[in-house]
Amino acid sequence: MKRFLPLLLVLLFFSLFTKTFGQVTQFPYTESFENVTFTEGNNVFFINNWFGNIVDGVRIFQEKTNVKSCTSALGLWPVVEEGEDEEEIEITADVNLDLTGLENVVANFWVATVATGAMKHVKLYLKLSVDGGLTFGPKFIMGTDYRGFVNADTPYKEFTFPFHTDANDNPNVVLKFIAKSGAKKGTVAKLLIDDVYIYSAPEDLFPPIAVEPKILNVNQINIQFNEAVDASTLDPVNFVFSLGSTSGHGDTGEHKITEINELPAIESINQIESDLITLNLITPLNIGRYYDLEISNITDLAGNTMVTTTSTIIYNPLTKGLVITEIMFDEPPKEQNDNLEFIELYNITDTPIELGGLMIKGGIASGKLPEYTLQPDSYWITVKNAVAFKDFFGIDAYQWMGANLSNDEAESLFIVNTNHHSGVMIDSLTYHAGKPWPDRAAGLGHSMELINPLSDNTDPANWKNSSNYFGVYNDYEIYASPGAANSTLGVKDSFFKNAITIYPNPVKDILIINSKIQITKVEIYSVLGKKVKEIKTEFNSIKTSELPQGIYIVKIYSEKAYTTKKILKR
Repeated sequence: MKRFLPLLLVLLFFSLFTKTFGQVTQFPYTESFENVTFTEGNNVFFINNWFGNIVDGVRIFQEKTNVKSCTSALGLWPVVEEGEDEEEIEITADVNLDLTGLENVVANFWVATVATGAMKHVKLYLKLSVDGGLTFGPKFIMGTDYRGFVNADTPYKEFTFPFHTDANDNPNVVLKFIAKSGAKKGTVAKLLIDDVYIYSAPEDLFPPIAVEPKILNVNQINIQFNEAVDASTLDPVNFVFSLGSTSGHGDTGEHKITEINELPAIESINQIESDLITLNLITPLNIGRYYDLEISNITDLAGNTMVTTTSTIIYNPLTKGLVITEIMFDEPPKEQNDNLEFIELYNITDTPIELGGLMIKGGIASGKLPEYTLQPDSYWITVKNAVAFKDFFGIDAYQWMGANLSNDEAESLFIVNTNHHSGVMIDSLTYHAGKPWPDRAAGLGHSMELINPLSDNTDPANWKNSSNYFGVYNDYEIYASPGAANSTLGVKDSFFKNAITIYPNPVKDILIINSKIQITKVEIYSVLGKKVKEIKTEFNSIKTSELPQGIYIVKIYSEKAYTTKKILKR
């Protein structure tokens, strides 16, 4: 035990030194980032009282040109450096506060943006900790709209953030500024923060603020406020649902949700904590459906009434069943602006899938997908340029936001649901331009197609150049099959496929296979990719009576090829 004493003393000294170095104790407190030089490094106090995660003169930096007052401002820019591979990046700057003896604390500050040319939003959140930074409360977004700040040059705008009542007379408060953006494609505006002013108001003058609602399930919604609210104002009439608008950027076709129940109706409201409530619904949410939820007339304990707010909400808990089956990422001429870029999704299940609320992220930023019911054994397409795509392919498609797919670097794509912060991925893959991935997809006019939707789409061996000639675009031949079964069979494979017939379909007890070519093996898979049966003899009469009802994929092998057929088991 004695040998650990020096180490404990060192740690205690360091802890006390850090606390002293990094905690504001004098109020009102003003910080304009003047007359200092930022200390660079990761997870460091870059000036007295301020702690940053990446202080490198780029992500966290001292602005000397565009300032609110005097000669300096704090800059936050969530971008990745060359060689980094991050889907999202957060730049954080914390100020540690000792609020002993203080109440009704408020942070006032000014924010401006500097454009970088890309059509992307940057989000600025504020979070508060009342336990020294061990845990933080909900995020409150600041900005010009619900997406944060546009990528444009904007003048300084004033923002006010009243602290939660738990911060009253609290010696261990941390206020965190978070600049966040998707990092894979393009850059966002630089955020500049100046003239931070933290003070104690003579009384609670600020109304409560509601955080974006959190959907627990189709019957329950949590709503968090930034302070305790008066239980007597928690009346269902103060929470009004209406049909929301989808996030589509192009015509999404005819597969929108068609059977919609009544609008959600509230049966009761539970106040879980002084600042947290649960709406219990008697009429549930429809999965994949956008709603607007208006909240009004809620007051805090001092009688301040909140400003009416409207949030768009959607719930989609899907975890599997969608597969990326075709990608056009580099139409000819090679490495030019690609108006025909598209990504095809396929429903491998035997039930409809609602796309509303799902997101495609990585190489593109789709936003939440529109209301769209994707039927079993059906395809859906999202594109770079919906107008150019329809002019050439004759297909209505959903247009993603902004970025091109990479023509020369590794590109990751993944599908997530509305609970994407939990890390739930429905499908994901990372492909490269050129071999071992289909080489003619790299600027030579071909899409790349997944050979079998039940195969591993992360394996380049399971993809081929499309062989479906579609037409000529800008003097180049285009081979692709968006919205249709992939054309991944070669000439010999195509002959094999046409030489085989199966019946009856739908099938009940016995499946018959007729083939003009010798068959070596037959496998039957569920639509989720699980092999449920393997047959090595007697291919012309296969027993299926023991299979549950549903859709199956029959994989038929010869010595040099294989083909797939889909059957419906009654």
